[in-house]
Amino acid sequence: MKIWVLKSVLDNYESFQLLNFEEDHKKYIDGKINSITHLTNSWGKIYIECIEGDNHSDLPKFWGGTGTPMISEKAKQVLEPLIGDNVEFLPLLRNSTSEVYYLVHVLNVLDAIDGDKAIFKKLITGLIVGCEKFAFDFNIVQNEMIFKVYINGKIHPTVVFISDELKALIEQSELKGFEFIEVWDSEEGA
Repeated sequence: MKIWVLKSVLDNYESFQLLNFEEDHKKYIDGKINSITHLTNSWGKIYIECIEGDNHSDLPKFWGGTGTPMISEKAKQVLEPLIGDNVEFLPLLRNSTSEVYYLVHVLNVLDAIDGDKAIFKKLITGLIVGCEKFAFDFNIVQNEMIFKVYINGKIHPTVVFISDELKALIEQSELKGFEFIEVWDSEEGA
């Protein structure tokens, strides 16, 4: 079993930011999007604008929320049956076309890091601030499609992890703009 980090391909694919960045970031994103608090009921009508790229992406880079995936309507239709219980799809409207995209607010956060095998990034004080090499507790991640993790008791905001099964589903679909980076293999060191 492998675990993958989900990334947006940037190679001339569209990328977006909030149209009313200061106001909407403060009201809807900052301190909220990297939590396990449900946001659907407090979510507003939020506009985004394309800031670069010519090619359509089903996973465009979203510059407004640290590590938060943004997907197209088409990607939502493909992914929702598999991950819908573990995420919220928060709508964003493209200002020029009114096309709907969604932030994927991952609510499934696991205490799954294997502290004996992971290699942590630390400050000079010893405070853990991230991971150079991820290692997971197999028993915790084995049936998970999409998740984030706790590091130092806090949600690690910049990374969304996915399973082999979800990766295969995306690869078999006609979705564009997805990149997968292998970060862990349960067979290594077993």
